[in-house]
Amino acid sequence: MTTKRTNARSRNNSQPWQQTMCILCGTNCGIEVQIEERSITRVRGDKAHPVSEGYLCQKAARIDYYQNHLRRLKHPLKRNADGEFEPIDWDTAISEIAAKLVQLRDTYGGHSVGYFGGGGQGNHLAGPHAAALRAAIGTPYYYNSLAQEKTGDFWVNGRLFGRQTCHVTEGIHESDYVLLIGTNPWQAHGFPQARKVIREFAKDPNRTLVVIDPRRTKTAEMADVHIPVKPGMDAFLMMAMLAIIVQEGLEDQAFLSAHTVGYDALRELLQGIDVSAYCQQAAVDETVIRTVTRDFAAAEKACTRHDLGVEMSLHSTLNTYLEKLLFLLTGNFGREGTNNLHTQFMPLIGHSRDPEEGGNTTKVTGMREISKMYPPNILPHEIDTDHPDRIRAMIVDSANPINSAADTQAYCKAFDMLELCVVIDVAMTETAERADYILPAPTQYEKWEATFFTLGFPDNHFYARKPVLEPEGNTLPEPEIYRRLLVAMGEIPNRFPALEAAAKAHRFAPRTGAFPLAIQGALRANPKWNKYMAVILYATLGKALPQGAASLGVVWGATQFYARRYRKQVERAGYSGSGHMLAEDLFNRILETPTAVKISTHTYEETWELVKHPEQKIHLVIPELILEIRDLETERQQEVTSAYPFILAAGERRDYNANQIVRHPEWRKVDEDGALRIHPEDAAEAGVVDGGQALCESQTGSIEVTVAFDDAQARGFVSLPHGHGIEYPNLETEEMELHGPRINMLTSAEHCDPIAKTPYHKYVPVKVTPVEARLAVAGD
Repeated sequence: MTTKRTNARSRNNSQPWQQTMCILCGTNCGIEVQIEERSITRVRGDKAHPVSEGYLCQKAARIDYYQNHLRRLKHPLKRNADGEFEPIDWDTAISEIAAKLVQLRDTYGGHSVGYFGGGGQGNHLAGPHAAALRAAIGTPYYYNSLAQEKTGDFWVNGRLFGRQTCHVTEGIHESDYVLLIGTNPWQAHGFPQARKVIREFAKDPNRTLVVIDPRRTKTAEMADVHIPVKPGMDAFLMMAMLAIIVQEGLEDQAFLSAHTVGYDALRELLQGIDVSAYCQQAAVDETVIRTVTRDFAAAEKACTRHDLGVEMSLHSTLNTYLEKLLFLLTGNFGREGTNNLHTQFMPLIGHSRDPEEGGNTTKVTGMREISKMYPPNILPHEIDTDHPDRIRAMIVDSANPINSAADTQAYCKAFDMLELCVVIDVAMTETAERADYILPAPTQYEKWEATFFTLGFPDNHFYARKPVLEPEGNTLPEPEIYRRLLVAMGEIPNRFPALEAAAKAHRFAPRTGAFPLAIQGALRANPKWNKYMAVILYATLGKALPQGAASLGVVWGATQFYARRYRKQVERAGYSGSGHMLAEDLFNRILETPTAVKISTHTYEETWELVKHPEQKIHLVIPELILEIRDLETERQQEVTSAYPFILAAGERRDYNANQIVRHPEWRKVDEDGALRIHPEDAAEAGVVDGGQALCESQTGSIEVTVAFDDAQARGFVSLPHGHGIEYPNLETEEMELHGPRINMLTSAEHCDPIAKTPYHKYVPVKVTPVEARLAVAGD
């Protein structure tokens, strides 16, 4: 066991409170922290934050375990001929990496280099600057966690609403009736002040919360109705609900006529569904399903929300389609308390054409690009091959795919075949251990940062947060790392004297427009600089910004586009100025405000301006998914063989897990081992005991786990948390120890959605046996 940290922490309340943000989930609540000797000693909710309003869960209180631990990276490292890491200076590291990237690009093409990462839940400013490096290399290969979880949903949005950048949000706070499908916001959050909202529903007899989840989660316990759907059968359940809507005439005919196309074909399909048979397939009570469906359709303001429970289960992409049809057929869209679209201030995703329209595909597996991203599931296949167009080098930024992507064994084998692997991170991760070069960045509390999760409607907010600590060691912020690489590759000059001068003049007298005019002139003279704009803004306007806020140069650029595109909505949020001065007012408010700021206010009628089909109507029919729906008629429930009698949810959210970002194991107050949760009756049949050790084995691999009895688990359904399987040194022996289950030793890249290649992490067939029994067999 790792010994406890001995550094004493004062409870001296004289330390000033500094405003910042929690980085452990995408809700990004505002927090205030006290600092003493580089330690975050106290944390509380920031009441001034206009979205979270002081709300906080238990995870943020122990954020210092992210900031301070023994695996922090503080100096650049290079792997030597003996396979060991040794220090290297920045100039040499940048020069050698740039030379190798140029050599690979010029010899094999830009597609020989892949990129993975670009930010976690709290650090997205690296992303636009990394895009400039990808442009210099000429690679389209952008892999990240969004593409492991969400691209099926993005693809569906593109078909329904016209662009994959159209993204649905939900008006849960104002809604009368909410369906939560495959999500546990008590732990996963996903919308502001989630626990407070759940409590409000529980107390209000006039509002209804319905949870569809195999497990009796905390959210399910507080809901009005819990529907314990059989694992992997969500598509059958939602099809039954849609069929009830059509067969009982519960659809909103006026809405469908005015705002959609294709309903007649969809109605004909749903008229033929056997509701009783589909409910039986999903192992749910038909009477309950009919009641819930009728009440949802009759509610004045209703909405749905789904998450990874259906996105990473059987029929992943289809599930996201069916969930949207539930609110669309009932007309619960474009009004208060219903589902809506929202704007993107700093786009996290783009739009990709389908292959038949000339869209990009990978060279080896032929996988389509979705939202300008590729799924991590295919990456080992793109590397581990003798194909002449294989990926030969990887740049990994703020990600740990060795642990977090499906099939750890395949990832380890593939990464060991690379000719170059560069990792940019704040900590020595399992992926960094396999790198050729490690480039250290400051933590998220040591630099200016922001997230691009601007998911609000009708009000949208953005938060650029300043550092609360000085950088430690010889680190560089990611935008500077990418700038230096572009310079070393010969793509941009080291300095931009004219633009730097114009930037200073602009900050002093923005009405003259000196900097925008200078940028336009520079781009006319150097057209290729367009693709490096984020880095150029960092290197020019960034230098003129106060408090070392150079990384916000790209935010200034975003305000120019946003204020031009959504002028009346930005003005409605309280900004003013003619021409470009509206954007300047918005940018200065972002720069000067120590917490989140409102950036725009839409009306509900303006939702339709965000629908991107030419006629601004929703296209209900997606032919590929209609075919999958028809296949449900003949699909038999997958038989779980006696060799693998349990279905594992690999990656459950619990009290103290947060992806791979917190490396110190002692941050977990409970569930330190990341136990396998199993129903006591299943445990008895498997011969495992509460608190004992067991072997969890799939067709891909096996891991040893601690067992925890939990009668909230459905029979035949077990779960393990994500964010474990981390190596950390024992303070007494200095030897590395593995903490918790490395769940992707059990998952397979082949077990995935056919359209988006999303892995079925929530549906992994496994067997569970006591360790003692396995040892006895081995001894025989």
